[in-house]
Amino acid sequence: MQHEPFKLTITRSNRKTLVIYIRDDGVEVRAPLKAPQNWIDEFVELKKPWILKKLKLQQQKNSERLKLKEGETVLYCGKTHVLQLSQGKNAIKIEGEKLKIQARQLDETYLKKQFQQWLLQTAKAEFEPRVWQIASIMGLDNRIEAVKFRKTKTKWGHCTTKGVLQFNPLLMMAPISVQDYLIIHELCHLKYMNHSKPFWQLVATNCPDYLESEQWLKEHGHRIWC
Repeated sequence: MQHEPFKLTITRSNRKTLVIYIRDDGVEVRAPLKAPQNWIDEFVELKKPWILKKLKLQQQKNSERLKLKEGETVLYCGKTHVLQLSQGKNAIKIEGEKLKIQARQLDETYLKKQFQQWLLQTAKAEFEPRVWQIASIMGLDNRIEAVKFRKTKTKWGHCTTKGVLQFNPLLMMAPISVQDYLIIHELCHLKYMNHSKPFWQLVATNCPDYLESEQWLKEHGHRIWC
């Protein structure tokens, strides 16, 4: 195979088709165990324009990801704030267009931990009451067992069959409208534990512009992930 402008990894397994995944460190091709190398080469060559487009988009998203450094911008409830760092007793507050983080250590790993803890605290103080408020409006508050917050790798929200609602505290960085959509989405699962037509009809009834919120998460979700 000719040299590609990206790192290419081939993973063989007991599958029937070829599929391409864009990874942080390059491109992975998943192929059948006995797939000829020339078949894989031709497939990658055919998909190269798509691959390069996706890699460029990923590179752009990586440049936009949250960085806890002096002067960088941080979203909170959808509004942009300039990050201001100082050393001292751990404390985070918003003043006008600035988000001020005071921390004992200013390395990014420590700041990330402090920032996520602050988001968790604000989620419990601001997000949870809205869950109960919206649930009451929808007549579903009696179906809620508990409201919890947990940062997960892939989900913004989750609803169990026992009525436990779980939300990712990183959502505190998203616009209020997006937060409310996620609340409504999970509340609707209290009635429909699936994504059936009746489920989406209930979502649309309570959140008519939910598609805009889904689009926001698709376009900007990487900016609120840390």
